[in-house]
Amino acid sequence: MTSRRAKRKSNPPRTQGRGKKGAQASNAKTPPAPPRVVVGVGFATVDLLFVTPHREERLIDALVFSMQAGGSASNMLAALAVMRQRTRYFGRLGDDVHGQFIERSMHDLRVDTSMLFLEKDRVSPVSVLQIDEQTRRRKILRSRGNVTPLLPRDLPPQLLHDAAMLLIDGSEPALQAAIAEKARGKGIPVLLNASQLSGGMGELLSLADIVIAAERFAHEIAPSDNMSDSLREILNLGPRIAVITMGESGAVGLEGNKLVEQEALDVSVVDTSGAGDVFAGAFAFTQLQGWPLEKAVPFANAAAGLVCRNVGSRSALPTVEEVTRAMNGVEPGPAA
Repeated sequence: MTSRRAKRKSNPPRTQGRGKKGAQASNAKTPPAPPRVVVGVGFATVDLLFVTPHREERLIDALVFSMQAGGSASNMLAALAVMRQRTRYFGRLGDDVHGQFIERSMHDLRVDTSMLFLEKDRVSPVSVLQIDEQTRRRKILRSRGNVTPLLPRDLPPQLLHDAAMLLIDGSEPALQAAIAEKARGKGIPVLLNASQLSGGMGELLSLADIVIAAERFAHEIAPSDNMSDSLREILNLGPRIAVITMGESGAVGLEGNKLVEQEALDVSVVDTSGAGDVFAGAFAFTQLQGWPLEKAVPFANAAAGLVCRNVGSRSALPTVEEVTRAMNGVEPGPAA
């Protein structure tokens, strides 16, 4: 009898008129937290792309012309946005037609541009790319414009709010070192997309968790005839993961003692503009998914190959599904 009473007393009391609501409340699920955002800080430009006949003349009529947004940081975020990741860009451009075009291009991809500032009466960066129809080699003329450089004190307090990763490109070393230090302090991984050696890159390497290095940069920072030796030297500078992209020769990555080599994707190359940036953006995607290096390098390598199907860095950005099909041996068709 005593034990039976004890059981009855342990049951929660019933409250008249609350049964249905109480059941609904107990079955209610906590709404999922919104996906975290990837923050990009670095170069954004307008690319004016001309595909021309293989001739050396003073005046050449272009076979193809395209105007697209570009720039390393901007391209990395664009690649992630097409892969349905939340992204945010921080930077400063001129309030001219090119600055507005860059902002609109990001906005169309649903990149958060609330921290992109357009400075009045200033000229935004512009790149002119001439692509040889026959050899596919590029000549690049670039103007960085005259926008007032950003300083560490210009960093918005909420820039890293809900950040899952920080992407930098070495274009503004002091600014990017300051934000990378803040990210590291918050436990936010930092990915450095390194295309060429310049002042301040040593500090950025020491602050980066992941380095995606162009072959030229790797030869400059860690010269060696053996790519694995170059990768180990880069890791000795601080990063946890190092990857070297080698264009038509593919890519090679190192994490600890795990070395992954990947051949280039078999694709009809129209233009290689932005391929390294898309590789970096796609690699960032793999890290957000928690994929191991042996899956991450082939995925990023395939994404970089697919973007080469058309002129410019934005006209053939691949979806996750397209990259997955290419990795599974489905021959990629021309870009839409």
